[in-house]
Amino acid sequence: MELAVEDRPDPADVAWLETRVREHTAAVTECADEAELAIFVRDAGGAVRAGISGWTWGGCCELQHLWVDETLRGRGLASQLLDEAETEAARRGCRQVVLFTHEVNAGDAGDRYTRRGYELVGRVDDYPVGDAALWFRKLL
Repeated sequence: MELAVEDRPDPADVAWLETRVREHTAAVTECADEAELAIFVRDAGGAVRAGISGWTWGGCCELQHLWVDETLRGRGLASQLLDEAETEAARRGCRQVVLFTHEVNAGDAGDRYTRRGYELVGRVDDYPVGDAALWFRKLL
């Protein structure tokens, strides 16, 4: 066997790896209720113009991606998407929502999320250089 560094791994290999980690974690924690969560805003032709995605598992919801097309910003869609995701998470029995973003996307020190009741629970400066990675949590 040998180690192989890959900068363009096969998506199937990455999916295999993610599946093994999820299966092991589910077995150890005895939480096997993982379910994907996605909410989209589509135009008349069915193209995605905005959305939020993540998953729920073990009484928690992790939101990984939130995007609103630049032409639709300023209309409250991001708030509507977050509201709907939080509502669905609670419906699924989640007690908290955790989300990851970058400071450049979250406004001044994460104002966009703290105004909505999220608490900053983690920060890594210079990730990437000149920005910061932020982790927020909101109890439901």
